[in-house]
Amino acid sequence: MTKLLEAISDPYERKARVVPGLIVTLPILVPLVCAYGAKNPMLTAVGALLGGSGAIYALANVARGLGKRLEERLIDTWGAMPTTIVLRHRDSFLDSMTKARYHDAIRRKLGIQMPTPDEEVANPAKADDAYLAATRRLRELTRGNKGLLFTENIAYGFHRNMLAMKPIGILTSVCGVLSGMLMAGVISMRKPFVNLINLHGIGLSAGLTLLVSFVLVATWLFYFNERAVRRIGFSYAERLFECLPILRKGVTVISARN
Repeated sequence: MTKLLEAISDPYERKARVVPGLIVTLPILVPLVCAYGAKNPMLTAVGALLGGSGAIYALANVARGLGKRLEERLIDTWGAMPTTIVLRHRDSFLDSMTKARYHDAIRRKLGIQMPTPDEEVANPAKADDAYLAATRRLRELTRGNKGLLFTENIAYGFHRNMLAMKPIGILTSVCGVLSGMLMAGVISMRKPFVNLINLHGIGLSAGLTLLVSFVLVATWLFYFNERAVRRIGFSYAERLFECLPILRKGVTVISARN
């Protein structure tokens, strides 16, 4: 129960881990609630049982585990995390003057020597080690305060975990569509198996189930993708290094969770 309360009360746990797990189950929950009612004793008992047994906490950990596994694959595809990429001399996401300013701040405030462009070309792996060390140190010094960086990190964790849950989400959404069609009498287990004329008299329960399920199918297919995760990852990297000018060594400024 303590873990469950932590998952619900902690903003990162709730928004980046619990919510993706619940969205995956939504197409299954909606037809159940529509068919039996939110106050149905059986549904209430099952909900209490799942909550008490830590099902929500388990969903959050499944989302996190799948997200971390996906992140490893994304790093192989991208070549590094966005926080490393933006510090590279050969990358153009940041303009050269801003990048030089951040490199200088890292040297002065974090005590980590940044490679020159020639050193980066000569040994890219060693240069990335320095960039990674700077990122980790900056994150250590920016924990605690729930600011804009924390918001960006939640957004990154949410999109990463949603992309990781995408196959499961598509499957449950399709199941929701089929449930809605069964409730509306559009499809059945007996002949005729398909009766499209019943779409004209579709009820509220079936209509709501179909609406939610179709919206989720479209969202899974067209919104959650690697480009979106990469874009938000770079946005997080910008917010992280924007902390450098106001950073005093050893002082917690802005939260950055993973």
